[in-house]
Amino acid sequence: MASQKPRRTTARRIVVAFGAVLLLFALALAVMLISLDQIGAAEDEVARLDHAKHAGHHAAAMAREQYMHQAHTLITWDGSHLDHYGAVAKEALEATHHLKHAVAGHYGVAQAQEIAGMIADSDRRFLAEVWPAVQRNERARLAELHEITEVPVAKVVALNTELNRRLERDSDAARADAERIRGTARIAVLGCFALAIAAAAAVGVYLMRSISRPVAAIRAGAARIGAGDLESRVSLKGDDELAELAGAMDQMASDLGRHQAQLLDAHRLASIGQVASGVAHEINNPLGVILGYVTLLRREPGLGEREELRIIEDEVRQSQAIVAGLLDLARPVRLDIAEVDLAEVAREAAARLEETGVTNGVTIRFRGDPIPRVLADEGKIRQIVLNLLTNAVEASREPNATATEVEVSWCQRERRAWIQIDDRGPGIPPENVERVFEPFFTTRRGGHGLGLAIARSLARAHGGDITLEARADGTRALLCLPLDAKEAQAS
Repeated sequence: MASQKPRRTTARRIVVAFGAVLLLFALALAVMLISLDQIGAAEDEVARLDHAKHAGHHAAAMAREQYMHQAHTLITWDGSHLDHYGAVAKEALEATHHLKHAVAGHYGVAQAQEIAGMIADSDRRFLAEVWPAVQRNERARLAELHEITEVPVAKVVALNTELNRRLERDSDAARADAERIRGTARIAVLGCFALAIAAAAAVGVYLMRSISRPVAAIRAGAARIGAGDLESRVSLKGDDELAELAGAMDQMASDLGRHQAQLLDAHRLASIGQVASGVAHEINNPLGVILGYVTLLRREPGLGEREELRIIEDEVRQSQAIVAGLLDLARPVRLDIAEVDLAEVAREAAARLEETGVTNGVTIRFRGDPIPRVLADEGKIRQIVLNLLTNAVEASREPNATATEVEVSWCQRERRAWIQIDDRGPGIPPENVERVFEPFFTTRRGGHGLGLAIARSLARAHGGDITLEARADGTRALLCLPLDAKEAQAS
């Protein structure tokens, strides 16, 4: 039979418990990393907006400086500032390019392009209209020329102010987002760590309850069993390895108790057998003499029909049966192994009882599907079945029996053959179910209390057993035999 796969329930629970703790720590780390990434993105946005504001301020400043050189040209009415003007105009153009790059992807792109267009247009009109007018000494156009140079820079400053206000608002919002994310992350991380600590504490309590306590219970149970209390049981509930171990210990204690009881029975039977073998000859000789004289007395005229002689003969034969039973218990059981049809043996045993008149008034019924033959000693199996059937028939004749019938059935379960004999007699008190297998214990008038003891010893010699079950409507006798008695003895 294949060995049962070992359980890993406790190991799985420990892994799951620690996995949950690690998962919470991992979750805290993930929240922290995601939050740091979001905070970094928000701070990058703040930096980009601040850079865009700086670029806008720089572009507006260059527009004003460009205007200052244009205004000085009109004030001095000469080209003394033109050498510096070219460099300023170039720098103003570069500042507008930088501004457009800084606000790329932002709604301020249109304003940046408008600022760049105005600065470029101011430079173009200064070179194309204002400076030529100065060269031509058209002083009458001075007011017009001032307006040409002043209006663009005023618009640039106004546009930059509006753009700066929007960028400032977005920068403040980005900073607020960063602070909000930082606060949320702080709460989430602290919450995850708090949950992880709580989970770790719960794991500790769980390990104490699911491992430490069961281990302590198993240790205490082992100590009780080691002290000789084979009735002690650990009885752990659950389906994990510790419950399985406790169940194995309980089964071990039960097996030890059973084996100890069997050993005590064997010693008791051996002691009885030694006494019986020592005195059997001395007892049988006087009994034989008494039986012989009873036979002689029956031949005497007027004495043959005396009730006293029949009683003496019955008691002598009962005494001889007791001595024979004791000798059977004393002898080592030797098995003549052959293939045995249990169903056929049961039918033959019933037929023998019918032939001898034992079953008069009692009906024996048979039930069962065909089962494989067993390797056993046919004579000894027949002796066992005869004993069990005799007990069932006699129980069915009791005045308080519910029916005068006996049912015999058979089946096979897990490489073992079973014969079941049910009667409808008065039954056996639960406290006597095991005692009836003790030598000289009997609940039936006229019984000597050796039949079941001998039957069980024969069954156990085959590697099987006999058990009785007290039922509400009678008694059930179960004979269990391995399919191969030699294999059972070897194991």
